[in-house]
Parts: sequence; C-alpha cells; structure tokens
Amino acid sequence: MDNQSVNTQNTETSGITQDVSNTQALNSESVQGQTAVQPDYTPVQNSYQPNSNQNGSYGANSYSANSYQGNAYQNASYGSGAYIPAPAQSTHSIDSVVSELKKQKGVMITALILNTLLLLAFAAITTVMFIRLDIVTQDMAYDLSNCEESICKQGRTITAISNGMEGIVEYINGEYSYSDPYYYEDPYDPYYPYTEDKPVIYLYPENETDVEVRLKLNEGEMLCTYPDPVIEGEEYVWNMHALPDGTLYDADGTEYSYLFWEASGYTEPDFSQGFCVKGEDTAEFLRATLTEIGLTADEANEFIIYWLPKMQDNEYNLISFQAENYTESCPLEVIAADGEETDMLRVMMAWQAVDEYVEIEPQSFEGFERNGFSVVEWGGEEVK
Repeated sequence: MDNQSVNTQNTETSGITQDVSNTQALNSESVQGQTAVQPDYTPVQNSYQPNSNQNGSYGANSYSANSYQGNAYQNASYGSGAYIPAPAQSTHSIDSVVSELKKQKGVMITALILNTLLLLAFAAITTVMFIRLDIVTQDMAYDLSNCEESICKQGRTITAISNGMEGIVEYINGEYSYSDPYYYEDPYDPYYPYTEDKPVIYLYPENETDVEVRLKLNEGEMLCTYPDPVIEGEEYVWNMHALPDGTLYDADGTEYSYLFWEASGYTEPDFSQGFCVKGEDTAEFLRATLTEIGLTADEANEFIIYWLPKMQDNEYNLISFQAENYTESCPLEVIAADGEETDMLRVMMAWQAVDEYVEIEPQSFEGFERNGFSVVEWGGEEVK
C-alpha cells in the first residue's frame, strides 16, 4: 500500500476519533447541565470498539456509555470489550394470555351451569307431563270401563229376560261386575263360578224306535240346546227317532249324532273323592279313566278333544266325577215308544286347575254294562 493511501486512512480514522470525542464531550456537558428526561422506551446501550486496520491497531479506548436507572440519567464507563446486557423480557403478553384463559374458563363454567339448569328444568317438565298423562289415561280408562260395564249390564239384562232368566236380572244390576273373571272365561255365564259344559246325550236302542227325552233343571238356568227342545213347564223335551248306531232324526228328518245342552251351575261340586293329575298327564289319565267308567273309544275321544285344551297346560288338575248330587239336580228320563227299558250312564266331571299337588281320596268305579237300550251322557264343569 502506498503512503498516500495510508495517510488518507489515517486522516479518516482521526476524523472518526475526533467525532467520537466531540460526541462524548457534548454528552458529558449535557448531563452536567441538566437531568435527562427518560424516554418512553428503553434505549439500547451501545459499546463502540473500533477495529484495527492493516497498518496497526488502535489502543483500547474507554467510552462513556449511556445507562438509565429509574428516572435518573447516569454515565457509566465500560472497559474494553465489555457488553451491555439486554433489558429484562416483558411479561405483559403472558399475563394477557393467562387473563384471557381465566375469562374463557369462567365463560365455560357459566355455560355448563346454565346447561345443567336447563336440563334439570326439562327433566322436571317432562316428569310433570308424564305424571299428568298417566292421570288423564287412568281417568279415561275408568270412564270407559264404567261406560262399558253399563252397556254390558244392559245387554246382559236384555239377553237374560229374552231367555226367560228373570231371576238373575237383579244380580246383573246389583252385585255383578264387568270385571268378574267369569265374564272373560265363559261367554255363556258371568253369573256363576261354574257351568255344566257340553253335556251330550247318546241314544243306542236295540231296535229303531221313537223316543222321548225329558230333562229337568232343579237349579241353574238353561243356556244353550241343540236341537231345540220343547219346553213343558220346568222340563225340556226332545222327540227324536233313534237308530241302534246312535243316529238321531228330528220330526223334519234332520240328522244328529247326539243331543246337546248347556246350563248354568246346578249345585256345588263334591271333591271329597277324586284325583290330582299333572296337566301334561291329563290326556292319558282321561283315556284310562273314561274307559274304566264305561265310555266307548269314540265317546272318550270326543270327551278328551273337548276338555284337554283347557286342562293340559295347568300345573295340576283336581278332578272328581260327580254322582248323585248331579243326577238329582238334573234328572233325565228317556222313554222308548216300543216300551224298551233303558240303562243309563251319566258322566259329569268336575275339575279345577291348581298350582300344587292336592291329597285326595281316590275314586273307584263299577263300570257300565250295555244291555238293551243304552243311554250315555257325558259333560263337565270347571270350578274357577
């Protein structure tokens, strides 16, 4: 490097040094003359340390650095190579975030409380509505029940009078209730705890003949007959033409297999003797017992087909075949036109469904010999 260039650089360096010295002097005079007003910001403290050039190095210089402490302005001298630390980081932004999170937390808690209150109010309103609906439903059901019972009583009264059953009209309008279980179980008889169901009468003369069959009810009321008999006082009379195989004809020539009748209860059944049979064993029991009593296979089959559906699903069936109490309350007479004597077998089974096995004295039977004109009747009654 030539001397001219070196001189030029020295001149520039001297100029810089002079400017820095002048600046320091002015700062010193300003501080001595007055107290500096602290600005609204924190100034960055500077430390100037010139670099050495190619021709030599500058000596270490000390510069007066500006520093603030509170509101007082002071000069501080720092040695060569000293750095002024940066100011402490402001916590303003963190405090703002924490404050905002607290606000959001409060809002969420408030919303949760309001939602809980709304749910409680909804649950309370719904509960009240259901209670009210239940009350209204019960009131409507009660009103409908009263209306239906009134209609039922009127219909039963009309039916009873038309069938000559005036004796039970007072019961219908007094003690009878539509809710009686007998109403639902037995469409013929809501008035008594039992009925004589499907007694059928078979006629087997030795020779083809005309016969007169007379049935009297000392108790109860006649509910149904087929074919229709002639009513003579307290007796129901059928005039039929009978064949040895049991076939019957009425005066119009209509053919029948047997005479059918059904009545309301006659007298309280006698269960002093009988049997207690499991429901699932009822069919086998009836087949064996009816054969022992004297029914034919066809007669026993018809008996079982009618009664088994009502008995087989019960836990147990208490069964007793009635004797004099039945025949005396419902006397039956058969008169053949040719004067033939008749032998009569009447089978009336009283039974009741029970949940547990019942100890009862067993019944015994003498059997039935079919000699001459045989008259066979079977029926049953359920005790409820």
